[in-house]
Amino acid sequence: MRTPSGPRALCWLLSSALITFSCGLLSCGSKDGSTPGGSGGAQGGIGGVGGSVGAGGSRTDGGVDSSAPGAGGSGAGGAATGGESGTGAGGRATGGASGSGGASGGASGSGGTGGHATCAARVLSLSANGTASASDAAQARVEIDLQNDLPIGNTQRSIEFWAFIRTTDWVGEKNAVYYYGGAGTAASFGLDFGTNPVTGSTTNHATLDPFTGGGFNDDSTNDLGINSSTNQWVHIAMIWNGTALVTYVNGVAKITTPGTGGVTALATARSVLDLGCNPTNSNCFGGMLAELRIWTGARTATQIQANYNKPLVGNEAGLVGYWKLDDAAGATTAADAVIATGHTAHTGTLKADTAAHNPTFVAPPTPVPLVCP
Repeated sequence: MRTPSGPRALCWLLSSALITFSCGLLSCGSKDGSTPGGSGGAQGGIGGVGGSVGAGGSRTDGGVDSSAPGAGGSGAGGAATGGESGTGAGGRATGGASGSGGASGGASGSGGTGGHATCAARVLSLSANGTASASDAAQARVEIDLQNDLPIGNTQRSIEFWAFIRTTDWVGEKNAVYYYGGAGTAASFGLDFGTNPVTGSTTNHATLDPFTGGGFNDDSTNDLGINSSTNQWVHIAMIWNGTALVTYVNGVAKITTPGTGGVTALATARSVLDLGCNPTNSNCFGGMLAELRIWTGARTATQIQANYNKPLVGNEAGLVGYWKLDDAAGATTAADAVIATGHTAHTGTLKADTAAHNPTFVAPPTPVPLVCP
């Protein structure tokens, strides 16, 4: 090509610089979507399909045409942190099957690793029950009959779940979270909140009361490591290891209860498991619940820490009941998600004083802090 001279040379140089600058912004060097920023010219984008980042989809120069699905590429643009909602908000998903070009990228790109909503789009709400010392006349609960899979007697066991606990829920003997068993020393197994006020604490901590109907009760004043002035999701696991009842909070052992009064073993009776209420005193929990898991055997500290914030597959050894509590809106039962060969599904039944007060499955205002696979 012949280079112009004189005044035309200046115009030629300015035109070349402008084209180079425009292409730099619009990534017009490649037409196959492999260049970083191939999705409509916006570099990468947050929340790419499956957490991959960078380019996506075929396009013409200038990033005008992003109509093709944009899953591919591992270009430098964007972060692989997943959409906040797991669905790829408009203008943030890479490529997107419905991308319309330009910087918008596409509104339907699926979220990547790290989004919470794909783990627990819904949770169980017990909103008909009262909080603090309010009436629990609704008796909203889930009844689960584990039959021969129920850990009874002195059988080692692990029961864990996520609970959305409000600041007003931390009232002892008024807001029981779950219960099964029966009357008699060491014959019941359940959890409510501590009755002993904790004063002078710089962390404003609340308390828990894991109970067994005597022998291993612990209306503890232990600091749980959480601030009770905040509404929050809390993971709780109660482990009976044959000699002590250990209660974990957010993956860390916080309460260890040896036997008292000469009691050295549990004698848990057989009954249905009531999730959300203690039928013996009609006290019920009014918050939200997710990821209820029941195991035969005592989970170790390592196992609790490694898995408390991750969904299960459903075929893990020792798992006898697994209720994700993310069933469809309007459902009247809670599905057992154990998929082990030979397992008898233990479907939970939603109950209350009237059908209008039954527990419901809702989208939580704050996502359950699970790490999605």
